[in-house]
Amino acid sequence: MKKFWLITALAGALTMAACSSDETTNEPAEEENDSAEEVMTEEPAEETEESSLYVVGDEAEVNGAAMSVTQAGVVEEIDESQRVYEISLNVTNDSEEELSITNENFVLMDLTDEEKELHGEEVNVTIPSGESAEATFQYAASASTAFKWVGTFEDEEVEWRLPGITALD
Repeated sequence: MKKFWLITALAGALTMAACSSDETTNEPAEEENDSAEEVMTEEPAEETEESSLYVVGDEAEVNGAAMSVTQAGVVEEIDESQRVYEISLNVTNDSEEELSITNENFVLMDLTDEEKELHGEEVNVTIPSGESAEATFQYAASASTAFKWVGTFEDEEVEWRLPGITALD
């Protein structure tokens, strides 16, 4: 019987020791979580300041030009699995020099980075200083939930996220 009480007392003491040690280890963990939350709240603010990811209607400033995708979507059916995806880009040249926009400046990709093939006429638009112009780009594409359209101008890159083709009827 003495062994029973001794074992019970020993088990109780160990339980109390385990509980008190858990409480002390939780406090530093909470402090670590607080500092992690502070870091997490700071990071998105930095990303939005330097972000070059745009959507339809957003205006991007690139090498002295303001560019905006005004619309993007399917305009015709090529065959049962392919559609013509058209992107309209409005460009205002605010720089001192002429600006040339060609299909060589842009690449349309799905979110798995598969490049889409240019369709239709090649684009080659020259915009004088202080003028605006619209260019239309066409690509052959199959169903995709979203696209990214990447434009490269000298050393600057800008990316638009565009709606996809959700079904091929």
